[in-house]
Amino acid sequence: KVLKVWDNVIPREEQRAALHEYASKSGLEHKCFSRPIAHDADGSKSIIERTLDAILSEIENGSGDDGNSIDSNQYVEYWTRQEWRHIEAHADVDENLSKEMDRNAPNDDEGGSLQSKYSTTYRSRYGHRYPLYGHVLYLQVGTDVKGPTCVFPGRSSGGDLSRRAIHDEQKEGEECSSDTNDTNNEVQLITVPRPADLWMLPFVRGAAEYEPEEVWGRSVILFNVWPAGEEPPLGVSLDMTESDSSTSSHTFCNSFPNWSEVEVAQKSSPSSPLDSESNQSVKVWLLGNERRRDHSLRTVPLLAPAEGGRDVVREALAEESKVTELMLRQQ
Repeated sequence: KVLKVWDNVIPREEQRAALHEYASKSGLEHKCFSRPIAHDADGSKSIIERTLDAILSEIENGSGDDGNSIDSNQYVEYWTRQEWRHIEAHADVDENLSKEMDRNAPNDDEGGSLQSKYSTTYRSRYGHRYPLYGHVLYLQVGTDVKGPTCVFPGRSSGGDLSRRAIHDEQKEGEECSSDTNDTNNEVQLITVPRPADLWMLPFVRGAAEYEPEEVWGRSVILFNVWPAGEEPPLGVSLDMTESDSSTSSHTFCNSFPNWSEVEVAQKSSPSSPLDSESNQSVKVWLLGNERRRDHSLRTVPLLAPAEGGRDVVREALAEESKVTELMLRQQ
C-alpha cells in the first residue's frame, strides 16, 4: 500500500502544542539530521527531530507487513508550515540539486554520473532526485481550513498527470506517509488547494486570510527520508546542534500498536445526474519550471468522476476529517 494515514500518533495535546510552538520559531528553512538518534543525544536534538526519529522508528518496528527490510540509517530532511497556502502540484525532489542542473545543461548527464552517484534516488527519466519516503505530520488545523493534502500516486510530474489521470486524495490525519521510491519506483505528486474548490474556479478574487491562527492556521511538519548510503539533499544544513531542554524525559510518540490507521473512503456520487460537460471539468495547478512540471503549461485539465461530476470533488475537498479517494479522468 503506497499511501497510509494514521491518527493518535502524538500522545498528548500538550505535545502537539510544544511541537507547534517550536516549529513556529524555527522558520521556513529546510534542515536535515542523521538517524537513528542516539539515546544520550537528547540535549543536542530538538523536540522536532526527536519526535520524527521516534515516529520513523515506530513505523520501522511496527509496520513490517510488506516483507521489506528497512534500513534505519537515514537522513531526514524536514521543514514546517503554519499557514494554509495554495501549494501547487509537485513531487518532492532534491531542490538545490535540481536548481544546479537547471543552470548547468539539465539534460546532459554524460556517462550517467548522477545515476551512478545516486543509484537509489535519481531517476534519469525525469532528471531529478527523489526521497525514499515522504510524510506530513499535522499539529493544528484552524476551524475554517479546508483544502486537504491531495496525493496522486505513481505520478512524478504534471506530465504524468496529463498522461495517466488517476487521482487519490488525502485529508488530514495525525500523520500520513507515502512511499516515493518503493519497489515499483513510484513517486507521489502532492498538492494543497486554496481555496478548497480552486480546481473548479475560473479565477480567484481577493487575498487569502492567515489570521487568526485558530481559524486559518494549518500547522504541519513535512519530512522526507533519504538513504544514508548516499549524500543528503544538496545544501541543506545537516546535524546542526540545537540545544532543547524540552526533549528530556519525553514520550515523543505513541507506540505503533496504539496508532489508528484511517480508512480511505470511496466517495459516493449524488443522486442527480450530470447536466453538462462543464460539470465535469477540473484544473490542477503545477509547481515549478517546465522541466520540473514535465509539461508545457502551468495547469493540467482533467475530468471529474463520471458519476457526480464536480459536486463529489467539491464535497471531498471540503471534508474536515475524512480521507477520501476519487478517480479523475483525462479529457
